[in-house]
Amino acid sequence: MEIIRSNKLPVKHPGEIFNSRILKRHDISITEAANKKGLEQFSLNNFVSGNISVTPPLTVKLENITGISAGFWLNLQQSNTRYIKNS
Repeated sequence: MEIIRSNKLPVKHPGEIFNSRILKRHDISITEAANKKGLEQFSLNNFVSGNISVTPPLTVKLENITGISAGFWLNLQQSNTRYIKNS
């Protein structure tokens, strides 16, 4: 079964989802998250800000941090890119 995304639903960058669902919800700063998980603060900040796309290596780190599969983060990025280009 194919799932069709409604054009009426807002499209969010994976970094925005990570920020709202993980960092803000658990009151964790970008600096804390980066230091605890061995990420570069600059890269994590750019990801959360939507300035860079999620990459396969980053998805593995996000999976380790959140327990949410790497595939979810990649699919979210692909969905985001596809719908932004069509807007």
